[in-house]
Amino acid sequence: MGKVKVVINGYGVIGRRVADAILKQDDMELIGVTKTKPDFRLLEAKEKRIKIFTVSDKNAFEEKNYQVEGDLKDALKETDVVIDCSPKNKGVENLEVYKQFPNLKVIFQGGESHNLTNFSFNSQCNYDEAKEKKYARVVSCNTTALCRIISQLNKFYKIKKARVAVVRRSADPGNSKKSIINSWEPKLEYPSHHSPDVTTVIPDIKISSLAGIAPMTAMHGHMLFIEFYNQPNTPEEVIKNLECNPRIKIISSEEGFSTTAQIKDFSVSNGRKGNMYEVCIWKEGIGLDEDSELGMHIAIDQQAIVVPETIDAIRAMFGLMEKDESINKTNANLNIS
Repeated sequence: MGKVKVVINGYGVIGRRVADAILKQDDMELIGVTKTKPDFRLLEAKEKRIKIFTVSDKNAFEEKNYQVEGDLKDALKETDVVIDCSPKNKGVENLEVYKQFPNLKVIFQGGESHNLTNFSFNSQCNYDEAKEKKYARVVSCNTTALCRIISQLNKFYKIKKARVAVVRRSADPGNSKKSIINSWEPKLEYPSHHSPDVTTVIPDIKISSLAGIAPMTAMHGHMLFIEFYNQPNTPEEVIKNLECNPRIKIISSEEGFSTTAQIKDFSVSNGRKGNMYEVCIWKEGIGLDEDSELGMHIAIDQQAIVVPETIDAIRAMFGLMEKDESINKTNANLNIS
């Protein structure tokens, strides 16, 4: 087939980044994006000559001199796949609209339930299973990070059980109306939703999780602990087996990465526009205790980490290429090395 035609429903935190990634792929064509209201994000879309479709009154857009190509259904008539980046829990409602287009494929984001599509995707773990799927869900930022690390280490050591403490950011950097101040907000459930979500992608893994929200916006943080059947010999061996995966980045305090602030600053200065697609692991924080249980500190860019997986999901669902070829192509196009 020719280029896959893509529409992004929701040009917000994730949608903007997915749109940028689509524009860098030579086997995909961005038909346009949707917005519910005209705001500063459309200045970016207009500059990039991205077509705008609306899911609300187009007059509000035209009054502010934004050209609107039509509504969501007009966009869907022109596309092969829609990437649903609309707000959390809109998926059920949106799916009813998408079902009106029999040949349309749909990719939802991790804010939606696994039950919406009955197929949750991660590039490393189940790429081949996505072929010919009509609906898929790219798992959340935290789950994506865990799937990358767990699947990578499971290849070498066979995981017995993983445990993770998730420290979630309270709001995205651009959200000034939702946050907590000078407090810790535990999510009062055990396990938190993160570990069951990992098993939607890696069904045979044993994992438990606890989570809470901290007053920060830059990134999520994890403290991950793993027991193995085949025990690693040294932390250095573990590091070697992690860093051979380009989507896992080993960082060091010796290089000045003492907090997530330096990671975000690096992602701005290295031409990524502030996007850290890799899951970051501190070199000095990787260790083995007397029982050979592994521990590590992790940082996750909640705004960017799912973008490579979304690109791979498109190729997988349309059968454009094999797993490794897609991952390598996406990595090259997004400067992941």
